Amino acid sequence: MQPINESVSACPLPALVQNSYRMGGPVSSLSYSLPLQVLQPRPHFSLDIRTRAAEGLLFFATTRGGRSHLALYISKGRIRLSVGRQKEIFNREKYNDGKWHSVIFSLEKKKFRLVVDGIRAQDGQLTNAELTAMQQFVSPVYLGSAPEPFHKELKSKALPKQSVSGCIRNFKMNGAPMLNPATNHGAGPCFEGQTQRGAYFSGNGAHVLINDSFVVGSSFELLFSIRPRSPTGLLLHVGDSSRSRYGPAMGQYLSVYMLRGEVVAQVNNGNGDFMVSVKPKASLCDGMFHKISVIKRKNVVQLHVDTVDNYKIGPPSPSTTLTKDPLYVGGIPEVLMQQMLPVTSSFVGCIQDLRINSDPISFDRLPAVFGPVNLRECPG
Repeated sequence: MQPINESVSACPLPALVQNSYRMGGPVSSLSYSLPLQVLQPRPHFSLDIRTRAAEGLLFFATTRGGRSHLALYISKGRIRLSVGRQKEIFNREKYNDGKWHSVIFSLEKKKFRLVVDGIRAQDGQLTNAELTAMQQFVSPVYLGSAPEPFHKELKSKALPKQSVSGCIRNFKMNGAPMLNPATNHGAGPCFEGQTQRGAYFSGNGAHVLINDSFVVGSSFELLFSIRPRSPTGLLLHVGDSSRSRYGPAMGQYLSVYMLRGEVVAQVNNGNGDFMVSVKPKASLCDGMFHKISVIKRKNVVQLHVDTVDNYKIGPPSPSTTLTKDPLYVGGIPEVLMQQMLPVTSSFVGCIQDLRINSDPISFDRLPAVFGPVNLRECPG
């Protein structure tokens, strides 16, 4: 058999804004680990922002013990810089007009400074005590939402804890581009041109946790639409598919994936794997949405892709898939990569209208998001 050349069958990728991240939602956050000497004594930051949101956090850094902070945020459409305990400066203009705006903010000895599109706000002044507190920044610094441990501090200072919904690009510190965040939770790329609803997964380990203790049971229904940008990728996984030392998988699981343009649903109720696959009439890479449904009833699994369907009858007993495991969509965490699945690479593309057992799943309200997932939009 000739090996399939994956690159020949690769799908066209969307046009992306360079060095940009689409922020939005309570978990959307990037962190940057910086050497402390960079954060002292006079850190200088710059970024571009494009948003229509009136409120939200853009940047947050705290000092040792949380006594002081540096926060850039939007309130009532105005970009504000909050420093120390409660000091703020801002421009009177509103910037939530959906256009790109350049922002520079810095500490200069006893002053703190904010410049938006070349217009400088009145400099803020720090006391000697505030200046001393500001010398003790701790790494990392955050773009977008701040992690849970900081929420109380932010609330006490009347600062937003959730990320602004919009695009941030060209984040720089002391003039150097910050290209590699240490962590990425739900910050996907920004797209050029029109966008549409859905969640966009960029691969590179991107995945979401839908439920941290999901029971598949004797019956299970999954319904969603996908527009893939790669012909191979893991769509959904729940359960344990690791092998015993002496042969077949004894774990119970349900997994749905694409392999070279085919869609596969694979199940184990505890007595060996059984799977069903469908090769759709139109290529999954044709730029259109493809509707997929997976229905498991006891030991039968049925798969529909657009107008093509197929089913498989597994071992007669047991007929219940006894999982009580995390249910992942778009990929699995690195620690699960030893699972014996034919596909462990993350899905790349858009997912719309996800329903599990008839319940619509909102990507805005998930327990956890990992890697570059754009929770609010897909390329048009």
